[in-house]
Amino acid sequence: MRYFIIGFKGSGKTTLGRQLAERLNMKFIDLDEYIEEIFGRSVIDIYSTEGEDEFRNKEWKALKEVIKPDHIVVSTGGGAPCNCDNINLMEQNGEVIYLDVYNDTLFKRLKLIANERPILKNKTENELKLYIRQQKNICEPQYLRAKYIIRGQDITVEKVLEIIISSK
Repeated sequence: MRYFIIGFKGSGKTTLGRQLAERLNMKFIDLDEYIEEIFGRSVIDIYSTEGEDEFRNKEWKALKEVIKPDHIVVSTGGGAPCNCDNINLMEQNGEVIYLDVYNDTLFKRLKLIANERPILKNKTENELKLYIRQQKNICEPQYLRAKYIIRGQDITVEKVLEIIISSK
């Protein structure tokens, strides 16, 4: 079994993914960390110097690699499901979990790390709120294809497991 955790940046995909993998006794892979490992550069560096298109190409290649083993939980970057037909790849190779975190919560979380991310850096509060709304609207059709949709602000591994188990 493979689980892919998707959602907007700041939704808690990595945190929840680590917990879920531990609880299910599976291997955990953070797709961004995997990209950094195989390409020897940070995601921020790749994105900043080579642009979004080349980053998305590398992301697609990395996703094709991480789906090879079984018994894994993969947390993706926020835009991964929205590019290169990655959502189809995930659907065909496992079960997709969408963490649908409220925009206000995303804003509070992203505001704290905005200076660490080039795409968020130097945005005013209003610009950041608008960015979240616009980008989430763009990706929402892909996110909503997930088998499991978990909405809220403090999503726990217990809640995810309850939803997965109850739908089996």
